Amino acid sequence: MKPLRVTVLTKQVPKGDHDGRLDADGRLERGGNVTEMNPWCRRAVAQGVRLAQESGGRSTAITMGPPSAADVLREAMGWGIDDAVHLSDPVLAGSDCLVTARALAGVVDQADVVLVGASSVDGSTGAIGAMLAELLGLPFVGPVLDLEVEDHRVRAVVQYDNGTESVVVDLPAVVAVAERSCSPCKVPAEQWPAGDTIRHVTTAALPAARWGLTASPTRVTGVRPLGLTREPVIFRGTPKRQADRAIAELLARGCFDTFTHQPESLQTVPLPMNGPQAVVALTGPAPDECTRALLGSAAALAVEVGGSVVAVRTDDGADASDLVRWGADSVVSLTGDDPRPVAGVLAKCFADVAPWAVVAGALPWEREVLARLAVSLGAGLMSDLVSLSVNTDGLLVGLKPSGGGTLAEIVSYGSPQIATLRTGMLPLLRPREPHAFDHQVLPVEQDPAITRIDRRSGHEGDALDRAVVVIGVGRGVDPTQYGDLEPLRELLNAELAATRKVTDEGWLPHGRQLGITGRSVAPRMYFAVGLSGNHNHLAGASRAGTVLAINTDPAAPVFAHCDVGLVADWQEVMPHLVDGLRTRAGRADS
Repeated sequence: MKPLRVTVLTKQVPKGDHDGRLDADGRLERGGNVTEMNPWCRRAVAQGVRLAQESGGRSTAITMGPPSAADVLREAMGWGIDDAVHLSDPVLAGSDCLVTARALAGVVDQADVVLVGASSVDGSTGAIGAMLAELLGLPFVGPVLDLEVEDHRVRAVVQYDNGTESVVVDLPAVVAVAERSCSPCKVPAEQWPAGDTIRHVTTAALPAARWGLTASPTRVTGVRPLGLTREPVIFRGTPKRQADRAIAELLARGCFDTFTHQPESLQTVPLPMNGPQAVVALTGPAPDECTRALLGSAAALAVEVGGSVVAVRTDDGADASDLVRWGADSVVSLTGDDPRPVAGVLAKCFADVAPWAVVAGALPWEREVLARLAVSLGAGLMSDLVSLSVNTDGLLVGLKPSGGGTLAEIVSYGSPQIATLRTGMLPLLRPREPHAFDHQVLPVEQDPAITRIDRRSGHEGDALDRAVVVIGVGRGVDPTQYGDLEPLRELLNAELAATRKVTDEGWLPHGRQLGITGRSVAPRMYFAVGLSGNHNHLAGASRAGTVLAINTDPAAPVFAHCDVGLVADWQEVMPHLVDGLRTRAGRADS
């Protein structure tokens, strides 16, 4: 193997939950928090050191941040990184993901492989890697579980919410590393080397440009408390008594009125206004419910600005009439689906007449396309939003889970305004009557640097996001005991979800993780079983109608954020819950 020049981007983040407060400049406050290396970056560092050492090459770690961020470089060097570069300058404060990617691209130097973490626990944009690839003119792949280099090509297994894909990518390339890809880089602080070999650079070493908050096309403008305020009712006593009292409480709350599915919105998809403003909805290889939710929300936005919806899809052979019923007013079909050429074709189309907004689901394919598009158009990207609206200035305002049980409010000042949305959190509007529509086909070439070999998919789509009942498990539930949850799951037609620690262990698929860095759900009931109640996890279930928690520890944080709490061993109380619910269901049917 040829010696590889490996560059790893790493980031310092607050350790644990942050409270979501803003400073005087509208930036999320991070001062005073204990910090650490971002968990995804720990895997990127570990993979980077391995690739460099196995090839006889050299590894370089780069971070951008205040003086304290040098600590993540020292830890990386303690793991085996050869060189370290610290980009630090007060003018960079408040940079959004686009400006951050531009700054980092100016520091990357002649790398064969650029490794990044697939996301971060504080920002969760998942866009830096793809943006960096666009700025450097390189292919991108990620998030990857397995990563090997042979004959100057990367062989990787890419992780999706509902499956995996095997790909081969020509080098040089940018690779985003998944959190389950390998054991993380973790070095005790007392074993970190001194930082005297770190190379420190400022924006003076970068190409002339504007930096920081004022140069950023997207900004955090506020933090909103979550709408639901819970008043926990905590039960103690024998398992049967707790189960009986819990069922009575759930009945009183109206939790069992229906078990079947989340109801459609009473609102029908609105008709187009036919004004000059266009909302482009990018519908990639996603299940129908994802596409339907996205188009309905796009149609609602278009009405607010007096415009119409253009659906851009990757499949030009299927009937497009459903897209029109769900919210599209015209359809553009792409003949190819490789993200880099798709983004290039769209950028050319939008160069002369930009749409008012471009929206897509928060899925890996869509994230890469829109991240590249945001770079090409200099527009910025709002990512992983749970809702999107228009403010009085005609700008898009997005909400996404933040720390401390809050929602961060993000505004886009770019043109076009670009956003990815968690479609499972969007309403399913009633389909409208079909109407005549314009249909165009755009040719898209394949990406010559990427060969896709095999795709394995579970086809789950939005099943978890739209479930009426969700059972969330933590590390307090051994995976060999998941079968003990089946009676409850089958009785309530529930979907299984998990904390990040559970999916990190591989006990459940990555697509089952809830939280700031996972999925968000809004079920009628959420059963929190054997989990402590970390804020980052509970943010993913914050819109649940009723939260029932089961934990043996009466001081577990989850009891402060539930509606009904059972201080019990879940294995002891679960049979009584199931028996009581079966009895109730039998009475309802008779």
